[in-house]
Amino acid sequence: MSKPTKNNEGMGLYIHIPFCVSKCGYCDFLSFEGKDDSLQRRYVEALIAEIQAANNRTTEIDTVYIGGGTPTALPTHLLCEILHEVKHFNLTKDAEITVEMNPCTAPHSVLPDLKTCGVNRLSIGLQAWQDDLLATIGRAHTTQDFVSTMEAARAAGFDNINVDLMFGLPGQTQRHWQESIAQVAAFAPEHISAYSLTPAEDTLLWDALEAGKIQLPDESADRKMYHQAISLLAAAGYEHYELSNFAKPGRRSRHNVNCWLRKPYLGLGLGAHSFDGAARWNNTEDMGQYLSSPLLNIIENHQQLSIQDTMSETMFLGLRLTKGISLQDFHNRFGKPLTDYYGPKLEMLTAKGLLAYKDGCIALTPLGLDLANQVFEAFL
Repeated sequence: MSKPTKNNEGMGLYIHIPFCVSKCGYCDFLSFEGKDDSLQRRYVEALIAEIQAANNRTTEIDTVYIGGGTPTALPTHLLCEILHEVKHFNLTKDAEITVEMNPCTAPHSVLPDLKTCGVNRLSIGLQAWQDDLLATIGRAHTTQDFVSTMEAARAAGFDNINVDLMFGLPGQTQRHWQESIAQVAAFAPEHISAYSLTPAEDTLLWDALEAGKIQLPDESADRKMYHQAISLLAAAGYEHYELSNFAKPGRRSRHNVNCWLRKPYLGLGLGAHSFDGAARWNNTEDMGQYLSSPLLNIIENHQQLSIQDTMSETMFLGLRLTKGISLQDFHNRFGKPLTDYYGPKLEMLTAKGLLAYKDGCIALTPLGLDLANQVFEAFL
């Protein structure tokens, strides 16, 4: 069974649903396409057993995130069974409860059911506004599917919605990207995530790129799209608070912010990852093993973190936030100033214009946003 947290001051809960209507061409997440009613039922039964065993009823849960895969690929009654079990945790009164969904994966009648079951935040995977681009990357929905889903979500009473967008897609132009941002912003979702497409090996997209069947925008075009997102979303009233995330005031993703700040979370379900403040581990990715023994011997890759590991994570996770890392908070936590541990690296990165000191924090510069991976690697 999943290992309990060592922290009793509140934590997040992540639940993994590995099913999808279809597998997107770029996806390398732990997910399976197609509808197998028997497998889905068995999976939910095993997951609920794990949820029940993991619930100590004392630790406060302040965020719940149900991701995948596509959670709404499950029949509504099974998803609601999971949500019913989640309610037995010691949830804070204002707990943020998010469910990921794609526009075509569930009838709109499921949305009132999710609201009734306690879900108060939706994350909708649109990715692009243009149907031809959606088809190119293997998305199963159309723009109209998204429009009707947004309208149904608002009608069901959801007032906290994230929309995912991607740039750097095959055949995508600056005009396409500007249109995607403008059309989505017109719906005024409370949160928008804008990610650059990163090809992964052993995906259909990777194979098509290797075969020369498709081509991605070059790095210059990709970076231009990124900066367009920052400026256009700022003009639309969104705060750029993390590398790829933008929010209306007070609508940041609390679950993800807590992860970047290294607050504990418990992962349940196939392949789910957990962190208790001192160690990280994950559940098995073997479906057969998970189904046969969800309460026994499913934990893998347990890593006890050293002080150096902890400082390293504090740096490369904290620098994802545009505010950066508080120098005082670092000093309070580790007993010495940040410069005592990373002085030469900080001098090098600030000299290159990748980091800068501001308002008592060290943070990525606009150039650092573009070269963030170089910065993060310096602290690994």
